[in-house]
This record gives sequence, structure tokens and C-alpha cells, in this order.
Amino acid sequence: MIAAFNAVNRVDDYAFTPEQSISHGITTFVAQNRGAKKTGRILKGFACGLLLEACYWGFIFTVITLVREPVMRLFVTEGNEAIVALGSNYLALMAFFYLFPAFTNGIQGFFRGMGNMSITLLGTFTQTSIRVIFVYLLTPRMGMQGAAWACAVGWSMMLLLEVPYYVWFMRRRSGEAEKR
Repeated sequence: MIAAFNAVNRVDDYAFTPEQSISHGITTFVAQNRGAKKTGRILKGFACGLLLEACYWGFIFTVITLVREPVMRLFVTEGNEAIVALGSNYLALMAFFYLFPAFTNGIQGFFRGMGNMSITLLGTFTQTSIRVIFVYLLTPRMGMQGAAWACAVGWSMMLLLEVPYYVWFMRRRSGEAEKR
């Protein structure tokens, strides 16, 4: 299981890098337009960034779903069919779950660009803490599948924290704008 997990972590790293790069683009775009006081552009750019995250997820989901076994073979020595099978099953589940970090990365990019680092810190802390707890609870019963589900639960909790905060944040900002 450790060998399979090490291999799938390499695949995860490749899958997450473009999501994080899109998030960095959102951060830069939002920060520049915040400085220029172009709120309308911020919202359009953020929406476009989330759309890019979703499109990338569709791409990586399709690729991983279709070629997860050959991809696992890139990171596993020949003759280790059990490792390939275990990793392929994990990736089948994670390919679907990659949608969650696509959106969490995008939302965090927005808040970093707005200069609101406290929610990004709280979101990351929440996600990591929940994931560790659920890895501890699920992996003894489910093996590597439990680790995948733990990731999904952590990312879901992060979204449950950040999405309502985003709504509140935007309402508060629009209320302040109306007072001016």
C-alpha cells in the first residue's frame, strides 16, 4: 500500500499543478484589478478563473479515468501488478475528487488577491485537520480508498467554510460601496 500511495502521490502532484497555477493567475488578476478599483473586472475574472478550473478538471478527470493504469506503470517497476491495481483504483476515485481542489484553489486565489489571507489560512487548516482525522478513521477500514475519501471530506469542509464566507464577503463589500 505504501508503494502504491507513493506512486499516486506523484500523479496527484502532476494533476494539482495546473489547478494551482490557475489559482495563482486568479490571485494576480484580482490583486491588479483591486488596486485599479475595477470591481466588475474582479468578478468577471474570478468567474473566468473558476471556469478554467472546471474545464481543467474535466480534462484531468478524463485523462486519469482513461489511462490510470498506464500512468501507474510509469511509477511502478514491472511485475508489481498489485501495486498498479491498488493505485489505479485510488486514481479512479481521485479523478472525480480533483474537482474539489480546483474550486478551493480558485476561491483561495480570489481571497489572496483581495488581501484576505485569514480565510485562506483557516480554510487550509480546516481542510488539513479534517483530512488527517478522516485518514485515521477510514484507512484502517477502507485502505487507500479511505485516504481518497478523506481528501474529499477535507476539501468539502473547506468549501463549506469558504463559499458562505465568499457570499458574506461580497455582500459586505457591496454594502460598503453603496454607503459611499
